[in-house]
Amino acid sequence: MRIAVIATTIAGAMSLGACQHAAPAEPVAATVAPENREAHALAQAACAGCHSVEAYGLSPNAEAPEWAVIANTPGLTRETLLTWLTGAHNYPEQMDFYLDQDEAETLADYMLSLRREDYHPPY
Repeated sequence: MRIAVIATTIAGAMSLGACQHAAPAEPVAATVAPENREAHALAQAACAGCHSVEAYGLSPNAEAPEWAVIANTPGLTRETLLTWLTGAHNYPEQMDFYLDQDEAETLADYMLSLRREDYHPPY
C-alpha cells in the first residue's frame, strides 16, 4: 500500500513538472517586430542565458534584471546604456565579455524598444 502511494505521488509530481515546460503556442520570434528580429537574435545569443530579453517574462537568472525592467528605468538614456554596454569594467563578473560598438548599439536600441508608457515593474 505504501509503495503504491509513493509511486502515485511521484507520477503526479512528474506530470505536473512536464506541464510547466510546454512549448509556447507561438514562437517568440514571431512576436518580435520585423525591424527588431536581428537585434532580438543577438540578444538571445548573447544575453538570454541570464536575462529575459522579451517585453514580458522572468529572467532565467534571478539576479539578472529583465530587459523590460532596465529599459523602463527612469532616467535611462541611449547614451547611458551605451556607456554601460561598451565599458566592460562596468559588468558584473558573470558578464565578462566584449561587445563591439555596433553590437552595443544594436542591443541598446532593441532594449529601448521594450519601453512602455503603461509599464509597471513586476516587483
